[in-house]
Amino acid sequence: MSTTRDRLDSGEVLHGGAVVVWSGDLKSGTGSLRFEYGAGGELALLWPGSDGYGPGATTPEELTAAAHAACFTMTLAHTLARNGHSVRKITANARATFGIAEHVRVIRRSQLDITVQADGLAEPELTQAAELAGRYCPVSNTLRIGGVELHVAPHLAAPVPASR
Repeated sequence: MSTTRDRLDSGEVLHGGAVVVWSGDLKSGTGSLRFEYGAGGELALLWPGSDGYGPGATTPEELTAAAHAACFTMTLAHTLARNGHSVRKITANARATFGIAEHVRVIRRSQLDITVQADGLAEPELTQAAELAGRYCPVSNTLRIGGVELHVAPHLAAPVPASR
């Protein structure tokens, strides 16, 4: 087992993993996914456009959207906290678009609609923080380098009225 020191020396600071099992061909096959640390239990896995495609299973593009949203919201929370804002809640609605580019299947676009609830935060500060988060989020960087179009729309949550 590697230690934190070993990982720091190798340049790999953090890691995560999953086990995927697939049976059958692409169109009629099925699979399952289990995250390394067991989060979420076992998930059904299907290929988009396959015979069983629909609710109750996850897909590669859905997993991409989830990874981008998770990484970006955590990076944004860190950026806002460093700028002195107390973050109450960040909600990200994520969508990854699967398509064809240069005759191969790829994730073409990742879109995040971010709603932020934080004390003393104004739209211009949120926009600036989201731009910084986009530069420091490892998943955003990986997708960008891979040629994926990234669209991030940050919004302030509607203020919660004070109770009387």
